[in-house]
Amino acid sequence: MIGPLALEFAPIRANAVSPGLVDTPYWERLPEAARKAMFERSAATVPVGRIGTPADIAGAVLFLVTSTFTTGTIIDCDGGARLV
Repeated sequence: MIGPLALEFAPIRANAVSPGLVDTPYWERLPEAARKAMFERSAATVPVGRIGTPADIAGAVLFLVTSTFTTGTIIDCDGGARLV
């Protein structure tokens, strides 16, 4: 719940990014074949048809940092996973 935090901190802005599956070093603990299969299965289920990258998440964060008229917002940066 970012809204109450934004109200409490006002006029300081409070926002959040809610990422979906992102290809990061975290997943390197899985064997490569298992990781690739998981990414392919997951990519097939989201509207954008791919797994997220750190750059995708950074773009959402950059928007929130630079948009001085945005507060109390959560950006779902998940390739549309919440739509299906």
